[in-house]
Amino acid sequence: MIRWLKMRRMRRAFRALPEHDRAIFGSVRFDNLDCVEAAERHGCGVEEVERVVARVLLALDGGDTRRRKRE
Repeated sequence: MIRWLKMRRMRRAFRALPEHDRAIFGSVRFDNLDCVEAAERHGCGVEEVERVVARVLLALDGGDTRRRKRE
């Protein structure tokens, strides 16, 4: 797929996420907080941070949850 098209889809998917999910993901990915620090910042549990990060990554990847074959 053309790189710019993939980036456009990722930006659109990111903007479609709930604000709470974007904030948590941004803390982990862009502010370089670990899950414990992000949980403290957002007033939630570490497990929720882990679930949100996984959910956002899946959304940015186009929602494809199929397992990929190892080579």
